Amino acid sequence: MAGELPIGVVEGPGVDPYQAKVESTYADPPEAWRTVLGDSLLFQFGLYDDRPGAGNSLQDVGVRYFERQLELAGPCSPGRILDLGCGWGYETRLLAERFPGCPRIDAINVSDAQLAHCAAYLARRGLAARVRLHRCNARDIGLLPEPGVPYDLVLVRGVITHFPHGLYEASMRALAQRVADGGTLVISDTLYATAAYRPDIPDAVDRIACGHRKTPEYFTGVLEDSGFAVEDVRVLPSNAEVTRWFLDVRANIGRAFPGGATGPLEELRVAAENLPRSLARNDVSVYSIIARRRVP
Repeated sequence: MAGELPIGVVEGPGVDPYQAKVESTYADPPEAWRTVLGDSLLFQFGLYDDRPGAGNSLQDVGVRYFERQLELAGPCSPGRILDLGCGWGYETRLLAERFPGCPRIDAINVSDAQLAHCAAYLARRGLAARVRLHRCNARDIGLLPEPGVPYDLVLVRGVITHFPHGLYEASMRALAQRVADGGTLVISDTLYATAAYRPDIPDAVDRIACGHRKTPEYFTGVLEDSGFAVEDVRVLPSNAEVTRWFLDVRANIGRAFPGGATGPLEELRVAAENLPRSLARNDVSVYSIIARRRVP
């Protein structure tokens, strides 16, 4: 369609049986999600700042967390960036603005609804010359175009929570082959204190495609085994901030859907009721992880 970024398709042999679940989770139009998450549609929690004038909208706190993670990653002048699981495109826009000298940003996703929104949104931001969109399952990262040009910076924020364990392991091995020696990997994900974790509200369904829970030890071990050196692991945002984010989201759902939400938005409402209990017990936390591709 004129005025939109083209969407390439990168598809290897076979089918990932879990992909359909992730696609259905984000099949609702962005307008429905915007009433819950705010205009930026950022979906990876946030850092709150109660000083006068700081701003604590969901967009404010989400951007603040994004910027804090890049500060933790250290100085970088990337020639090529990968946004693995680009959501509705706001993070991709932030990357383009933070690294104006980077000529190439690849953004991948499996959700047609999200990619369609990205195609129009990023075109309106004047990023057609620098951003390439791809419908690509994480297992097929190795098939992305131009393998001779490695990625200097990769962001994977709030994405691996959707991966079955086997997909996580396979995708990180494939990713390591596409990242430059010493290249930076920035991750945010929800991890669980024990593999035996059970939520207070039983899993009647796989809520918002987050049923494949991972521990910090397993998570970082896969990165190390794949060829990355994990440099920084910390709980960020704090459990109190994640709880506050969930309460804000739950309040937004109540206002936007007074008769009750349905589908993934109802699953998010239940998660926003359930996870604060686990956060209070430290059974679950959101982690920021910075890793580098090891130099042989």
